[in-house]
Amino acid sequence: MKRIISFILCVVMVVGFVPTNIFAASTTLTFEESLAGNLKELGLFKGVSETDFALGRAPTRVEAIVMLIRILGKEAEATSKGGKHPFLDVPAWADKYVGYAYQNNLTKGISATKFGSGSEASASMYITFVLRALGYSDTNGDFTWDNPYALARQTGIMDGNPDVLKFLRADVVLVSYAALEAEVKGTGKTLAEKLISAGAFSAAEYDTHYKLGVFEEGTAASGKLSAEEIYEKCSPAVFYVELYDKNGNKLGSGSGFFIASDGTAVTNYHVIENAYSARVVTPNSNRMYDVAGVYDYNEKNDWAVIKVDGKNFPYLELETEAVKGGETVYAIGSPKGLQNTISEGLISNVEREIDGVKYIQTSAAISPGSSGGALINKSGKVVGITSAGIEGGQNLNLAIPVSVFKGYRKQNAHSLSAAAQDGSDRYFGTFDFSDYDDATAAFEMIKMWVPTYANAKLDGEPVYYEEFETDDYLFTWVLGYDDDSDMAKITVIMCTTARSRLDVSFSPKGDYAYIDFQYYYDVNDVTPLLSGTANVWKTAIYDGCPMSFSQYKGDRNLQYDTQELAGFLTYYALAFMDELFYSKLSYYGEYSTADLGFTNLYR
Repeated sequence: MKRIISFILCVVMVVGFVPTNIFAASTTLTFEESLAGNLKELGLFKGVSETDFALGRAPTRVEAIVMLIRILGKEAEATSKGGKHPFLDVPAWADKYVGYAYQNNLTKGISATKFGSGSEASASMYITFVLRALGYSDTNGDFTWDNPYALARQTGIMDGNPDVLKFLRADVVLVSYAALEAEVKGTGKTLAEKLISAGAFSAAEYDTHYKLGVFEEGTAASGKLSAEEIYEKCSPAVFYVELYDKNGNKLGSGSGFFIASDGTAVTNYHVIENAYSARVVTPNSNRMYDVAGVYDYNEKNDWAVIKVDGKNFPYLELETEAVKGGETVYAIGSPKGLQNTISEGLISNVEREIDGVKYIQTSAAISPGSSGGALINKSGKVVGITSAGIEGGQNLNLAIPVSVFKGYRKQNAHSLSAAAQDGSDRYFGTFDFSDYDDATAAFEMIKMWVPTYANAKLDGEPVYYEEFETDDYLFTWVLGYDDDSDMAKITVIMCTTARSRLDVSFSPKGDYAYIDFQYYYDVNDVTPLLSGTANVWKTAIYDGCPMSFSQYKGDRNLQYDTQELAGFLTYYALAFMDELFYSKLSYYGEYSTADLGFTNLYR
């Protein structure tokens, strides 16, 4: 990237470094132990003994199903009735639980005769169980069993920030505790109120043993996480990324972090710039994942939202509140290829503007290779993308605030090679529309939108099309963009006895719209029956207007009819753009063909 001052862009170019896996030491589980004690008093959680909750190990499938039955308020019914099941590996103590769950379609085995009792229960499995207890159904499409995290966060059952990568019994406690105050779907009542009504425990017992707002306070009275807790909870979602050129040669490395479990991730644009492929290494793992593509990016503000090929990734939340000068932050990235390195610092300046770009200035160390990493506050939320340092300064480091990519587009993932090509900003990527007048912005959106939403190809180029039928015709309207001529192109195919085709290309710049008109009697014809070009005063285009041509080829006897036809179809082509194109772009603002200058279109 080009800047007025000299930056150290913190992306590692090819040197001899390789990523090193770093493992965090376990922190105490005092907070989770206190919550587990509360759940025990309510009859919802038990340890391996009266004094040991075994919170430091993963839950088993049997333990997960028992917890599900308890938070459903059905433990007494399960232990009294039980039920038959075909599984041969269920321990005697859990037989009635598994039988009850099997008979009530709460669970299935891993095979016809095995329940998988000793195997570990994943975060997605247990969170799915809890969502079902809250009345949500993966069968009916409320969520998917392998990716329940978005709904889980929406309902509040993730408020304790459980570790979904290394899911332990401690995390079962966090999810279960938060679930008690979650609303049961469609009832207006919390799960706790449902359990009280079912007689699982009394309201007095709940008031005694449940502390409201405990997660708002965090794991300490200040509501803030320690550096150790930040590293343990957040570092699994930050990854190392290697970039390759079109020949497969390594270009360099950088960092990134997941913002959704489906592989949606964020990095700097300059990390992926010129790369034709990339692979990601997640923490504490030797496994590499391909970068499937780029959803959206902005070169000026130096961010990119990418798709990593995989699922069930741990991810970070984005901070929605403004940062404050002097607050403590942590940078996690892979400087010099040293994966998941954490550094601590302060917010030195909340809005440092350099060359028209606004940064967060921080004293947290950011070195080459850290680009694309996460700048995290003491609440464990991302406030910025670690991006650069000022050359020659000490502790003068910069991060892109997360607010700049709020509302990023996520329709299609384009290949990295597409982003590497010159002029690719015409094909996808977020523009700074505030830099344009309305007419230019409205036209730039055509150039950006067409390939992103393309659902067909015409003449080998991506286009967006829709069909509709009248009493006399079957119309196919096609919206495309010609990069060579920098013109939008609307194609109309009319199906009657012949499949006539009309091409109207235009570039609405200034007060006139340059129109290129070609009419084919049959869609398969090579030579148009009629063609013409015209510079049309934009305000002269309205319903029923004829269109005069400055240049014209074809049968002169048909010229007048063609002028009327051209005017009629150009009008409806522009109306089509309003209805089927600009109406889909409300995220960018309320644009329409009027912004292109066609102000009399609907008079």
